[in-house]
Amino acid sequence: MISVIIPVYNNEKDLEKTHSKLVEVLSLFKEPYEIIAVDDGSTDGSRKKLSSLSPITAVMLSKHFGHNAAMDAGFQKAIGDLIITLSGDLDYELSDITLLVDKLKDGYGVAVGWREGRTISFSRNIFSKLANWLIGKATGIKLHDFNCGLKGYRREFIDGVQLLGENSMFMPVFACDRGAKVAEVKVIYKTEGKEALRYKPKDVLFTFFDLLSVKFLLNYFAKPLRFFGSWALFFLFLSFLSFITFLLIKFQYIISFNPYSFLLIGAVLTILSFLIFILGFITEILLRVYYINRDASQYMIYEIIKNK
Repeated sequence: MISVIIPVYNNEKDLEKTHSKLVEVLSLFKEPYEIIAVDDGSTDGSRKKLSSLSPITAVMLSKHFGHNAAMDAGFQKAIGDLIITLSGDLDYELSDITLLVDKLKDGYGVAVGWREGRTISFSRNIFSKLANWLIGKATGIKLHDFNCGLKGYRREFIDGVQLLGENSMFMPVFACDRGAKVAEVKVIYKTEGKEALRYKPKDVLFTFFDLLSVKFLLNYFAKPLRFFGSWALFFLFLSFLSFITFLLIKFQYIISFNPYSFLLIGAVLTILSFLIFILGFITEILLRVYYINRDASQYMIYEIIKNK
């Protein structure tokens, strides 16, 4: 079965045309499919329009929680073996879904779209290239377009992954960490008549923070004390060096240096290493609490409408 997930936020004018085209494309596969549209608190007529479409599963969130929450709600409700995601702007050539499905049926765990040749601003292009290069270096996955909204997954590689914060663009990374092979597929992205978007400095910073979060989740989520403990030992080592320097200066009677500054630095580093270790220990405890309360989510589903 094929599941298609679409996050919706004030897209009323595009919904009927997109739904019609999706039904046309998915019917080509001659197998069951479902269309899951997650309305992320739209303030236009999107909810009413979704309720009138068929076939569709419309998941209504209680308010605007953001793209990441809408994607997570869609993943939780999808029941297909193959899962396709679209971004909320609905500006992809939907026939390209067949390319993703073919890759998934060929044995790839993830198929990621590449919007090659799209028209974007100079600053956005520079940031996009830098972000894709940095993510590739940090994760070992070489892709041209991590932020492409058109992606496909085999269920077994993403089942149970809970999206927190704003890391939905890193889903291929989570799947690859579970052993999925990743394929990249060139797709058409329609930019005609659109104003060129520009990245702000905070976008660069937030993407970097999200990357750090994903890197931590992949390497240390099950063992955070190893991460914090390593840093605690590092600062403890620096404090030891500071104390040794203090003793050498004091007993060698080097007048030109004030030895007590090194004593102060050593004391601060010792306290810092202790605090980092305690932080790691608390994180370890919180992790246990997380596993006990895994059903908790960052959003609330107000209503689910299933039109067959």
